[in-house]
Amino acid sequence: MPSGCLVPGCTEKSRLGQSVSFHGLPVKDAQRCKLWLRAINNPRVGEDTGKEIIKGKTICSLHFKLEDFDGRLFGKIRSALKPTAVPSTVIDRTKHLIHSMGL
Repeated sequence: MPSGCLVPGCTEKSRLGQSVSFHGLPVKDAQRCKLWLRAINNPRVGEDTGKEIIKGKTICSLHFKLEDFDGRLFGKIRSALKPTAVPSTVIDRTKHLIHSMGL
């Protein structure tokens, strides 16, 4: 069963062969994880939600800016985020357009 994006209202689901990448919450870095949870503002999971509940939850790449990705790896099957990346509830429309066109 494909997992979905944790951002409220996002309908992206992880499927084989898609251009959208999914990024797990940084549960090993408590402060960074709290930043991510605060940024996405999901009423089901707050910044004090336990690791065991949020482990394995993901956020799709459409909620990160292009500059949040390590440029050396962008475009590969697995795109790596920079350690300073924080998601947004706003979808990057440029990437969304590229994704929807299948590019």
